[in-house]
Amino acid sequence: MSLLWGPKAAHLAEPDGAERTRAWMSEIARAGYDGFAVFDELLLGLAGTPYFDRLVEETGLQLASVDYVIDRDFDRLRRVCEAMQRLGAPHLVTIGGIAQRGADMDQIAELLDAMGEVALQYGVRACYHNHTYHTGETLEETEALLARTDPAKFFGFLDVGHATKDFAGHPVEQRAALFLERNWDRIDFLEFKDWSEEHDLRTEVGAGRCDYAAVFDILKRNGYSGWVTVEQNGPMGDRTRIESVRASLEFTRSGLGL
Repeated sequence: MSLLWGPKAAHLAEPDGAERTRAWMSEIARAGYDGFAVFDELLLGLAGTPYFDRLVEETGLQLASVDYVIDRDFDRLRRVCEAMQRLGAPHLVTIGGIAQRGADMDQIAELLDAMGEVALQYGVRACYHNHTYHTGETLEETEALLARTDPAKFFGFLDVGHATKDFAGHPVEQRAALFLERNWDRIDFLEFKDWSEEHDLRTEVGAGRCDYAAVFDILKRNGYSGWVTVEQNGPMGDRTRIESVRASLEFTRSGLGL
């Protein structure tokens, strides 16, 4: 996920914009990943550059998902989905924006269904990102929001790290697995992240409090074969960026038997 590298849409217009993008994507490929994920603003910026398609071809990476900050600008949503369709990206992860803690959940669910309906016109499946301070922060709130959406238009998702951090009222190690067990019939996409008191959401996958053995078991029992985004908010401790992403990938592949 681009979050760890920190590229911004504003950087693309700078003289070294192409080299920054090449360095970021090349590092993902060297770490051994098959694809990458970006935020909506960055995708729109990249899609307008003369070098992005060439970099996708050079690195062999596929765009797996786009995080879309929730608003009511459906023209912008269509531009993002059109770019995703051209690049073969299947997952639109709606996040934050007007969906903040305390927002009317019925209104947010209605908006998510409308966004999901637009996304499907481009062969893209929309889902909702559970997140600190946003609508659907706790396990019960995330379930309540998902239950208010139409499964024919809108799909299930879990950020494992945020679940481990935010799903208060349940044993911390079991929080992510509990949600997956209870809501597997809606799950369409996943984000692997971990959390620890020491490193917060910069924790490498497998180095934090989440019981990943239970998460891996659920995925294998249910035959999950889709994309998984791996994300950290920054390198863990004194590790370099690429050391952290390689450690997360090695742990994930080992746990899933890949």
